[in-house]
Parts: sequence; C-alpha cells; structure tokens
Amino acid sequence: MYSDFMKINKALPIYTIIFTIFLFFLQHISQLPPQAKNIDSPPEVFSAERAYETLKFLLKENKPHPVGSDLNKVIKDRLIDELEKLDIRYEVQKTWACASRYAGCAEVENLIGIIPGKTKAPYLALMAHYDSVPMASGAGDDGAGVVAILEAARVLQLEAPYDHPIMLLLTDAEESGLIGAEAFFNQHPMAKEVGAVLNIEGSGTAGGSMVFRTSEKNELLVRSLSHEHDHAYGFSLANEIFKRMPNDTDFSVAMRANIPGMDFAFVGERNHYHTPNDNVENLDIRTIQHHGENILSASRDLLSKDWNTMGDKYVYLGGTYGFWSQWKASNSLIALILSTLVLIGAFVRSKIKLKRLTQGFILSSITLVTTIFSGFLCFYLLSVFSGNVISWPGIDWPYRILLIGSTSLGLLVGCSISRKFLQELEMIYGAWFFWALLTLVVTLFLPDAANIFILPLVFGSLILLISNFLKEQYRLSFLLLTLVIALPSTLGLIFSLEQSQGYKLVLAVLPFVGLYAILISPFFFSVNMKTTFSVVGLITVMALTTGSTLNLYTEMRPQHVNIHFYENLDTNKSFVHLSGNYKNVAASDPEPLIEPLASYVDIENTKAIASYAPEYKFRYWAESISSEWKEPSIAIKARTKNIDSMAVTLKSNRNASRIILLLPEASKLKSFNIGSQTINVSPSTSGPFKGYYSIYLNGVYDKQIDLILNFENYKKETKGYLMDISTRLPGHLDEIYQARSGIFSPVHRGDQAILIKTVTI
Repeated sequence: MYSDFMKINKALPIYTIIFTIFLFFLQHISQLPPQAKNIDSPPEVFSAERAYETLKFLLKENKPHPVGSDLNKVIKDRLIDELEKLDIRYEVQKTWACASRYAGCAEVENLIGIIPGKTKAPYLALMAHYDSVPMASGAGDDGAGVVAILEAARVLQLEAPYDHPIMLLLTDAEESGLIGAEAFFNQHPMAKEVGAVLNIEGSGTAGGSMVFRTSEKNELLVRSLSHEHDHAYGFSLANEIFKRMPNDTDFSVAMRANIPGMDFAFVGERNHYHTPNDNVENLDIRTIQHHGENILSASRDLLSKDWNTMGDKYVYLGGTYGFWSQWKASNSLIALILSTLVLIGAFVRSKIKLKRLTQGFILSSITLVTTIFSGFLCFYLLSVFSGNVISWPGIDWPYRILLIGSTSLGLLVGCSISRKFLQELEMIYGAWFFWALLTLVVTLFLPDAANIFILPLVFGSLILLISNFLKEQYRLSFLLLTLVIALPSTLGLIFSLEQSQGYKLVLAVLPFVGLYAILISPFFFSVNMKTTFSVVGLITVMALTTGSTLNLYTEMRPQHVNIHFYENLDTNKSFVHLSGNYKNVAASDPEPLIEPLASYVDIENTKAIASYAPEYKFRYWAESISSEWKEPSIAIKARTKNIDSMAVTLKSNRNASRIILLLPEASKLKSFNIGSQTINVSPSTSGPFKGYYSIYLNGVYDKQIDLILNFENYKKETKGYLMDISTRLPGHLDEIYQARSGIFSPVHRGDQAILIKTVTI
C-alpha cells in the first residue's frame, strides 16, 4: 500500500499539469463568443449575418469616417436609410458640443431613433457611435455596435410595444472625446427622459462581448442580462480596472448624467484597435452575434420591468466555465466569513499543527513573490536584449512560452524552499489560508473584484473539509479538485488580460499566475527539482532568445508608426517625425523602430521640433522641406460688449480636419464660447502643451469657426500659436509613406501634417 502511495505521489505533478491544461482549455472554450446565426434565421432571432450585411453596406468604402468628414456624412445618410427601412422614426441632432476632459469641440450630428412603448417615458437607450478615428474604417470600433443595435431594433420592433419606449442613440465624434454623447446628454431635451442605457463598444476586431462596467446600483441590470441568456459574459472586476484606466466610452457621459446602465465591449485582436486593420474583413462575425444576444436579453427583460429602483449593488462573474454567478455586494463579506469558518473547521479536523500552518502561510507569500519576480525579470531582460516588449506580437508563441517558462521557474523556486520545511498537505492549508487573507483585503478595498476570490474559497474550503474523511493515499489526488474553481479566477483570466492589456503591461498578468502558483506548488513537492529546473530553464532561455532576436511583427499585427510632419510657418523650417510608440506621443523613449523606416530618421539624437514646445524633445526626426500649403487664417473681429472678451474667426485654407489654438497661461483665458456652449478652460500641466490653454476644434475641414475668447483681464497683443492639422501628408513624403507598409501601420490619430504659426490676439 505504501509503495502504491509513493507511485501516486511521484506522478502527482504530471496529473497536476494535465488537469491544469484540461481546465484551462475548458475555461477558454467557454469564453468564446457564440456561433453566428445565418441570414435565413427566423425574424424574431438576432442574426449576425444579417447585421454583417448591413455593416458591409454602411462601410462599403472601408475607409475612415471621422467627425465632420464627407464620408462621415455619407454613412450618417446610410444609417437614416436603414432606420427608414425599419420604419423607425428618427431625428438628427446637429449642434456644436465639447468634451468634458479637455477643451475639444466639434459640430456633431447624432441620430436618435424611437420605437414607441406603452408609455411615453422613460426610454431604454441603445447607444453606439458611428464615427471612426482618422486611421480606421471602424468596423469593430464601433461599426459592430451600430449594426448590432440596428438588428436588435429590428427584432424589438416586431415585438413592440413594450412597457417602455426604446431609443436608438447613434452618436457622432466619440473618438474626439465623447463629444456626440456630451451633446445629447447635456443639450437635448429628451436626455432627461432616458431611464437606462445599454452602450455597445469595441476595442479590436474579435472576442466575446462582455459587460465591461455597470452603474453603481445594478441589480436589475445584472439580472436582466443573465435572464435566459446562455452566453452572458463579464467580470465585475472590470469595474475596478476601468476606474484606474484612462480609457473612456460614451457610457461615461451617461453615468455623469446619473443614468443607470451597462457598458458592453470586446477586446480581441487589440493590435487592430484604431488602425487600418480594424476593417470589415478582419471583424469576427461571432462578436456581432454576442453583442446582439446581450442587447436582446437585457432589453427584453428591462423593457417589462419597473425602473423606479435599480436595486442593490451586485457583483457578477460570467466566466466560470460559461456559468454566470451574481450576488449582492454586501453578501461578499458574509460568504467570506462562512467559507473561512469551513476552512478553519477543515484545518482543525486535519490535526495539522498551527506552527506548520503559519509556515505554510508565509511560504505561500514567498512563492507568490518568486513567481511574479521571475516573470517580471525575464520580461525585463527581454526589453533589455531586444530594446522592446511588444504589446501584441504577431508571432506570439515566444512570449507565451516565456510567460509560462519564467513563472514556472518562480514556482519551482518557491516549491524548493517550501518542501524543505513542510509536507504537501501542510502547504495546501497554508496556501488556502493565505488566499482567505487576500480575499478579505480585496473584499474590503476592491469590492467589485471580491467574487473572483470568494468563489474559489467557498469551493476550496469544502473540498478541504471533505478530504479529511478520505484515506490518506487518496487525499492529495482528491485535493486537485480545489483547482477547478480557482483556475478560472487566476489562469483563466490570463487570455483576457493578454488581449486587453498586452505584454507591455505584463505586470497586470503576473499576479494572477502567482496566485495559481501558490495553490499548485504543493502538488510539485515530489518533482525532481534539478532535472525540472534544467528543462524549464532551457525552454525559458530559448523563448527569451527567440523573442529578443526574431522580428515578431506581421501584417496582421504590425508595428504602430505614425508619420508626423511639422512645418513652422514663421521660420520656414520643416521636420518629419516618426512616432514609434503605441500611445502616439513624442516620448523620450518610444518603441524602437525597425528597418526600413529607421533609416529615414535620426534614431540617436533628440531635437525640439515644435516651436511651441522648445523643451520637448522628439526622437526619430529628420529635416524636411516646405509643403507649400496655405497657412490657416485667424481674423480678429472685435471686442464684444464685455471688454474682456474677443471675437475671432478661424479657418483652415487646405481643408484640414483639426485646428488647435494655443494661448499662454499668462493670457489668463477663462473660457470660450462656441455655438451655444460656454467652455471653461485651464492650462495644461504636462506634455508639449504645458503652460498653454489649448482649444481643439475637430472635424473642421472647410468650416469657418467663430469663437468668443473670454479673459480675466484682456491685454493687447497676446501671442499664441495656431496649428492646422491634417491626416493628408505632403507629396514629398511619398517615399517614406510607401516604406511604411506591410509590417507597419498608423494608429489612433495617425499620420498628421501640422502647420504652426504665431498669432497675436
């Protein structure tokens, strides 16, 4: 019997690896979006194929359509045609509006469609934006959301009237700072009649449509989604992540207006986000299907409910092998206490000494640290050897193997230390008590993330309690079951984090790997450490070497490089700058350029090339020649009735998409008026515009823009800068433009030709 036990014990690491791989793929498969329904599906069924045909019609040019552009207007007219086909009455809200985070304005054209209900209000608003960034046709961001709403509206129109009316809110200029949403929720009278919002977004071209965030009181909303919906997917953990990220969606504007709702988004193939690869051909049609099923499930339930209260705050988890769980947030602490009591009962029954439990607790923290540190160290070495860590490499297997190998080394280090002091069972109990403490900390300080710790604790403590009634030779094998619910909350999140955060933010991934490491480390006590270290170490070194030397960019996942042309109209000096970092800023240490683009610029020295920012140094620059374009014009009309206000008119004379007016902090600009809006301003405190008030005018093209500038105390001859910005580059840059093809791609605002001149107001 003892001999059989030893054989099982030595085979336990193999069983653990096989079991982990099985659970990981089971979890991964459960998170895939549903299969698309075909175009011949019954009318009452959401069909992604029908929606996709609409998308191909809307985006048949497959080109960018930012706010104010001619193609933006064409697509708006096509959307109107679609609403008329559906016999949905609509109106167009055309107005000037501005962002809330910065002084960025645009003249927007929002589309508002209405499906009547049994009552006149409040409305359920289904919201998505139809504009794109200047570099993408926007199939994923946010064409998929727009056509999902249209197809869902077709189904809901058949079933109407519901108790509540439905509003289709298709906003403009989201990509310029949520400006269309600001226009609706701050200016339109119907905004006060909206009772709930479902916002549909995209950040890539594939992946499951997940509940990205909800309003604070969300019980009714969460229940509506999970009601008869087989593919409900999302983590309330995302609420905590989103609070700490600079990203934003139109839903933020609705939340500031105190309107409850849910924000849906997908993040697969995020290398395509805001690039030409965000096109109709690359879009995964299953993502549209998932969007649609989310919309219909939530809408059908909400439209028949009383909205006087949205209930309590709920936490939710829709990623545990496809099963959805939800409960009142205040119950998290109760679940934590009860499961901890079960864990204590299991510990008492096990007759393990308290001293050994304490050692297991401490050694668990050591294993967590060694796993995270080992992973971080290897990716740091990767950045040193290659000069770069790619967020979403086109050839991703070296990175994935490096992640597995480096963290496995950390696990083995922790395991080697732990087994010198403890037996497997003692370490298992120590790991779960460590988990219980982490759960307490998360429950108190990150309550929306508590459920990903509580569910494994509840299940794990019960398994530990039951194991005490089994024969010793079966106990360790049985305790592998503790990993069943723990894996979706740890390793099960890795793929989603890899897609959304990328490898530049590998530190967001490593803690979850470390948490799984502390739970499985006891099952590796019997492994031959010397041999295992050698094998895992060799694999890790090979992955590190490959990742450091191999060109990991592909046409499907290219390097993001923008071409910026700066022309100082005062000095007649011009420069070209290649923005080689993902965030599209002139950082002091951007992402290294590869050939052939590197040969076009100075990659060693930095230079101040923007006249308004003499201390802001750019990398990857070269001298250029004049574009011969007409300079932008500014006309000072006159003082207004208020002697501290000045009326001015701005115009681009080359059909540029943006104009930026910079005034120094010393001018004491208080606000400006545009259209019917008065916008307060404050000087920038960082970046190239530091010390300036900046007014961004988006979607300008051939418009003449009238502003009233309001000063605290107007002084004559205030000097500033006027910048005229177009995504069309001058012809003499054709060679570098052609070189930027294949494994290179523009991103976000993309290529920019910037004319700069000094102005006096």
